[in-house]
Order: sequence, then structure tokens, then C-alpha cells
Amino acid sequence: MDPPGRDRAEELRALLARPPFEVTGITDAAIHLYDRALTHRSYSNGGEYPAAVAEDYERLEFLGNYILDFIIAEHLYTGYDLQPGEMNRRLQVTRNTKLAEIVRLQGLGIDRAVRRRGQVLTDSIIADAFEALIGAIYLDRGLDAARSVVIAIFEDEIADCDTDRNYRGRLQEHVSRKNLGYLEYTFRQTGPGSCPTWVARVSVGGVPSGEGEARTKQAAAMIAAREALIRLGKG
Repeated sequence: MDPPGRDRAEELRALLARPPFEVTGITDAAIHLYDRALTHRSYSNGGEYPAAVAEDYERLEFLGNYILDFIIAEHLYTGYDLQPGEMNRRLQVTRNTKLAEIVRLQGLGIDRAVRRRGQVLTDSIIADAFEALIGAIYLDRGLDAARSVVIAIFEDEIADCDTDRNYRGRLQEHVSRKNLGYLEYTFRQTGPGSCPTWVARVSVGGVPSGEGEARTKQAAAMIAAREALIRLGKG
């Protein structure tokens, strides 16, 4: 496969410079690695499979899949006092359908960057490209950098599995149980496009009840929900 052209290289550098990746100073050799991570086999060999040489994401996806699972498993082991069965349940945040949902919900941009030819963009392709990108980050920057990216993306997903830390879920349950009215979140993005910050506000029954600021919409909403619970005497 030909090396990425200037426009493609600039697209990838811009994507990776943004949170939660924050990978900058990418060399020309490494940009080829990231390009491969976001290239489907239909683009690299016209849809014929297998091919003698196909620089698509499949080998990187294999590596990234295990790195992703390792990082989440390590985080669950060191950060939570859980039995193996419960750790395994929470590890399901890395299943393919969930990965595609996370990519879209967090606006990671991976779905828009996957190169393909004559191929519908499925959840499976998005998930595979996500894993391949984690593999590429690991090869280019090492385990610590990959760990930082993965935890930044998944910290709220993991917390959602924890009934004590799932403030949004707890607020929803309390509002419904007490018939406090309509629960509404609003979001506002601030800061430069290369390093945005999200501000979330939550209203209960039309009354502003909490505000949170974070690097992701999910984290900001979680902080806002926690503040609302405190104001409602349930913090």
C-alpha cells in the first residue's frame, strides 16, 4: 500500500492530537502505522482476501484487542475490590458492539477516518479499527501511553458498572422514585478545538440542579449528576 498522502497524514495527525488520544509529534514512519490501523482490507486490496501483501488493520487489530483487554483487566484488578466473575462482567465494555457505540458517543472520529472501498461501515469494522488504533499507539508510544488513552476513554463506562459511582443512574432512579419531574442534561463545549472541555448542566423538574466540567461529555454529566444528588440530599 502506498504511504499516506499529505492530506491523509494531516487528517490522522489532527485526529490523534485531540483528546483523549493526545498523540503529537508523529514521525513519518509512525504515521504509516496509524494509517494502516484505520485502513480496511477492502481499500488495501480491492476486496480480494486473502492477498499476498495487505497493509490493512487486521494484524494491528489482533494486537490491540489483547492490549485493550489487558489494560481494562489491570484497571479493574488494581482499582476495584471485585471477584473474578464481576471483573469479567465489567470487561464486557470492550465487546465489539460497545466499542462502536463508544466511538460514536464520544465523538472519537475513528468511524470517519476508516478508509474502505465499496464496503458498508459496520459496527464490527469500527470496533476493529478502534482496537487496531490502540495497537498502533502501543507500538509507537508504549504501554503507558496506550493505558492513558484507554482509561480516559473507558473510565466512565467502567464507573457506570459501579452502582455507587454511577451518579447518573442513581439520579435517574431517585428522580423517578420521588416523582420530581423531568430530568434533562444540556451540554456546552468550550476551549480550543484541539483540546475541548465539556460543561454539562442537569435540571430536575425544570430547576437547575448540578453542573460539571470535564474532558468528555460523559464525565461532565457524571459530575453534574453527583452535584445534583448532593443538593437533593442523596450524595
